[in-house]
Amino acid sequence: MTDAKQMGTYTVDNCGKKQFHGTYYLTEVLNEGKDGKAPQLVQNHGASEEEIRNMEQWLMTLSNIVHGGDVSYGCTEEQIEAAEERLGIPLPAELCVYYRIVGNDPLLTTDRDSKKKDRYLPIDEIHVSDGNIVYRMRKKAPFGLSAVKRQIMFMDDGAWYWEPNMESFCENVMITAAIFAISHMKHSAKGRLKGELVSSLQARKLAEQQFESTFQALNTYYHPFCALFFNEQERRLGWFRSNGIMADILIGTQTVEEIEHFGERHGNIKFKYSNP
Repeated sequence: MTDAKQMGTYTVDNCGKKQFHGTYYLTEVLNEGKDGKAPQLVQNHGASEEEIRNMEQWLMTLSNIVHGGDVSYGCTEEQIEAAEERLGIPLPAELCVYYRIVGNDPLLTTDRDSKKKDRYLPIDEIHVSDGNIVYRMRKKAPFGLSAVKRQIMFMDDGAWYWEPNMESFCENVMITAAIFAISHMKHSAKGRLKGELVSSLQARKLAEQQFESTFQALNTYYHPFCALFFNEQERRLGWFRSNGIMADILIGTQTVEEIEHFGERHGNIKFKYSNP
């Protein structure tokens, strides 16, 4: 049975009141809109054009921060066309954008910590499995993108399944690429925070108030529990997460002094360094 599609305005679970417009499947609807309100979709949904543009712009910003202005690490059109011919299907728009911007960049497609074994596959290694395009491996677990519905698919006991409450492809790429980028920066560290930022689930709002003198908040990443921060000119990058019990921050900079100064300025954060 074919899943019914609909075109219209919608919000997304865990993305606040931000509205998007596009085509969605009725099975993606979490809450029907009432009294003129837009319906709310599950997080793991097919991306709108706006969400894809947000991902594209963030990947370009990350590339500039990591490489210092050289952003020529994307796949060529010939590589993308060759992949589509090999797979026998066109790549979904968001997957095309991802590979076109950073597909040949090891700093934004792999984690520096080899123990995590987390990487996005090179474009000549992506493959189709039961209608899903396998594009990422984390240890031995594959991630797939549904070629039709464009939702992230996971595998358990050899069978693919859809987890509606997980992040969408674009949202997942934005945060994963940032974490990869931080791990490859000249100096990177992880810290644990205490106090107000821990007790609240509004990570971006509170962290924006706390860190605004050092970083700019990425306002196109809408998840309330996590926040992304950057200073493109100074080539600094930060990731912050608060779940109401603990709060962690990852930071990547060009000098150790920047990290130490940040820790002293924002609550005497003690950092554990990932690289010399």
